[in-house]
Amino acid sequence: MAVIGIYDSGIGGLTSAKIILERFGGNDVYYLADNLNHPFGTKDEDALKDIVFEGIKRVRAHSDTVVIACNTASSITEDNDVIKLLPPIEQNAQDADSTLLMATVRTLGKIQNTGGCKVAETAELATLIEVQAGLNYLKNSLDMSELLPYLAPRLHKFKGVKKVILGCSHYLFCKPQITKCLGNVEFCDGNERLCASLAERVQSRPDMPAKITFDFTALNESKKYNAILKMLLNN
Repeated sequence: MAVIGIYDSGIGGLTSAKIILERFGGNDVYYLADNLNHPFGTKDEDALKDIVFEGIKRVRAHSDTVVIACNTASSITEDNDVIKLLPPIEQNAQDADSTLLMATVRTLGKIQNTGGCKVAETAELATLIEVQAGLNYLKNSLDMSELLPYLAPRLHKFKGVKKVILGCSHYLFCKPQITKCLGNVEFCDGNERLCASLAERVQSRPDMPAKITFDFTALNESKKYNAILKMLLNN
């Protein structure tokens, strides 16, 4: 049995934690939410490199394998011993004309080639999702309908695309709202590649339970994180 370490700036990485808990039974999870430094996506690059370096070091001290469940942190770290969540652009290159890439400003700035995909500007979306989730979990809800007024004017010109690459783990919480704006689209988010890389290092025991331990760089938000993860696992 191994301890899988997960690092993100907030709740976005819970979307990866859900999949990891479902697929890698028999292994425990240590989840570090760097809520002191959220959001990552608009920070200065040099400052963010230092933040992510310290985050990875802390996760590594508590785990056997480190997973960066954040596209921004993954795109900026030079540590190649970690498993990174990155937008699956190259896998969708053949459909670039009908594909929309949504990612943070910092992630987009580090991507050398968007493969011809259309790109939506959604700089504040991760923060808005974080705030909305903080309100919703008290009502046992993951509904992000309150964010439609933000998403609609930014996505309406892309109506007609067939595929959406979600280049921020927070954005997975908004799939229903993105669908309302764009119609029935296919979503890609990088978690399949992440799990494939993890499977090369960690054995899965689906018959065995797994537990998750939350840690934070600022306020302890374990109650919120446990509640949101439970809702994700039950969906």
